[in-house]
Amino acid sequence: MNNQLFTYGKNSIRKQNLEKRKLQTIFFPNKWNFHYFFNLMKDCQQFIIACVSEIDHSWIIKLLVLLANGGRKIYLIMDCKENQKNDEQFQAVICELLIESQFRIKIVVNTKKYENLPTNFCVIDGKVLITTSANWTINSFNKSHEWMMLDKKYDNIVEMIEIFEQMWNQFKFVTFINEDIALLDNEDSQFQSVFTYSLDCIVDTL
Repeated sequence: MNNQLFTYGKNSIRKQNLEKRKLQTIFFPNKWNFHYFFNLMKDCQQFIIACVSEIDHSWIIKLLVLLANGGRKIYLIMDCKENQKNDEQFQAVICELLIESQFRIKIVVNTKKYENLPTNFCVIDGKVLITTSANWTINSFNKSHEWMMLDKKYDNIVEMIEIFEQMWNQFKFVTFINEDIALLDNEDSQFQSVFTYSLDCIVDTL
């Protein structure tokens, strides 16, 4: 009986340790935590999907372009309110992401006046789901007090990918027409579903 209890106890501890390994929380500002997050993206082998209100961190922008030009699939959902449409910084970020990647990076934007994007999140290679209070901006990582949770639970990753696909189809597709930024309805963009391949990529690595 004691041996059975001992074995059961060891199995319970293993299960608890496994669950802990699948969830990790880090905080900012912290340069080591930023490098950890940055390297997770840098190690991407297949795709990154991300829902982020704002992006202005030059390291992240250049990395996304580098990954896209190296054959990785990059899909971004961003906010674009009325006051942002003519904002020079916002336009510069969109231009760099699209033009430098030769339009390999795909972007849709939320233009709904009274509806903000949910908590920022991204999925890398179907192996890790990252949810965070931080935008991908210099201030968020260097000055603000932010949190980031890394989740390797299979079911959570699958569900978030499905949510991302539903969101993607609701928003405006970003492109250029006559050298000007243009926002198209998704049905006009002739853009294929971004997840015809991704569900097969998801593996439970732990």
